[in-house]
Amino acid sequence: MVSKIPVFDLAEWASASPQRRAGTAAELDAALRQTGLFLLRGHQVPPELTDRMRQQGRDFFDLPVDAKQKYGVSRPYDNGWRGLGALQASAVDGVESAPDLHEAYHMGPTHRSGDADFDTLYYPGNKWPAELPGLRLTATDYTGHMTRVAHEILEVLAAVLSVDRDFFTSRSARATWTQNVNWYPALETVGEVREGQMRVGPHTDFGTLSLLDRQPGLGGLEVWNEEDGWFAPAFEPGTLVVNLGDLMNLWTDGRWRALRHRVLAPPSSAPQEELVSLVFFFEADPDAVIQPLAAPAGGGGLMKPVVAGESILEKVGVTLTLTD
Repeated sequence: MVSKIPVFDLAEWASASPQRRAGTAAELDAALRQTGLFLLRGHQVPPELTDRMRQQGRDFFDLPVDAKQKYGVSRPYDNGWRGLGALQASAVDGVESAPDLHEAYHMGPTHRSGDADFDTLYYPGNKWPAELPGLRLTATDYTGHMTRVAHEILEVLAAVLSVDRDFFTSRSARATWTQNVNWYPALETVGEVREGQMRVGPHTDFGTLSLLDRQPGLGGLEVWNEEDGWFAPAFEPGTLVVNLGDLMNLWTDGRWRALRHRVLAPPSSAPQEELVSLVFFFEADPDAVIQPLAAPAGGGGLMKPVVAGESILEKVGVTLTLTD
């Protein structure tokens, strides 16, 4: 029997009694200690906006290669297009494997610090395709909701840990984040799959939390914990998958797990299956010092503090397999 992944409702939490909140917090805490994720209802992201974001993002990948190259990334932490095979997610763990079988289009925040060198490093500009004039407005609306949801979840997580409500959000007012549209092409598009090759290899995310709007598939998401090994989490239409990343694992001094996960290879049993995932990677203010929490909020892992932005940049660079 695989671990139960809780479904958390933001709208219910807002009006819940202290007793109900305590029970919900205990359920979340247990899941985050064991696996590192939960499903999110009540997030108030309009379904029509999500559908539009997925479709317009998917339209980008139908552009000719020479058109997509105009919007290609130019350095490790950058926005724009990464082509098929440009990333190897498992490399951050020192695992050598074939490059990942997906294309990605990245978008980021528009806030700036005023320091040109700092902003170039941590707040790269967006590259909006002229061929898809509606994408910029759609993405701006969608990522506005994702940022709101991320902050609301961080307040919930602070409550679970019994720390100040703004413990995380006060260090995330100028957070770096990346919104990905990930296209997982069908087997008939990518051709032969190399041994061990996946749409995304096993990895943990680098930031505080990630918000995933996924499509179910045979070559879909799998997650890992010690008790169950690899397993496919339940899919519930309209929910977001919320998973924790390395910064949150460190911030809680090992109390909560950064989710280890992967996306399986395109299946031979369904050679036409393609999927599009919308993934919002939320981090923290790039100059924030992530100091592990002391017990009882922290897990007693004796982890060392890091500067958020420096930690992210180091890990992103390791995952690249090509010079863009």
